[in-house]
Amino acid sequence: MKLRLFLVLYLCTLVACSQKEEVQYERLEQEEVSSDVSTWVKADLQCEEIQNADEDNPLAVVYLSQMEMQYVIDTVYTCSVIAPQMFTSFGVPRQALSACGGWWAGQGNFYYALHEGDSIAVMHARPVRSDSVDFQYTLLQRVPVSKSTTELPEESYMP
Repeated sequence: MKLRLFLVLYLCTLVACSQKEEVQYERLEQEEVSSDVSTWVKADLQCEEIQNADEDNPLAVVYLSQMEMQYVIDTVYTCSVIAPQMFTSFGVPRQALSACGGWWAGQGNFYYALHEGDSIAVMHARPVRSDSVDFQYTLLQRVPVSKSTTELPEESYMP
């Protein structure tokens, strides 16, 4: 009886130890992935409404925000940020950093930002609403990847 109890305890300990080891390997794999540049490059496409969509001529500005920099990308009728869960619905690749766009009077303007090497490519599509919507993106603008303020030399910091 004691031998069975000892055997059961030994097996439980063995199983528990092997699970911790797997968790450690998973954590190491995740840490290696985070050294990839695309995981720390952040670029958000944002929309700023200038004239409300309820007015005759709505107007919005599309910006690309990265670190402390903000770039004007385009001026459109309407625009809103697209959630990552909706990327495939708008023809945006999964690895895109962010996306936005909107429809007005049967036409649309859609954008997404994609990290490519030392720059961020802003892609643009202008689909027309019909029986089927086809998003064919082309390169609109390329923006250099901004470095973090932690990488700047000490003398460039403001007191």
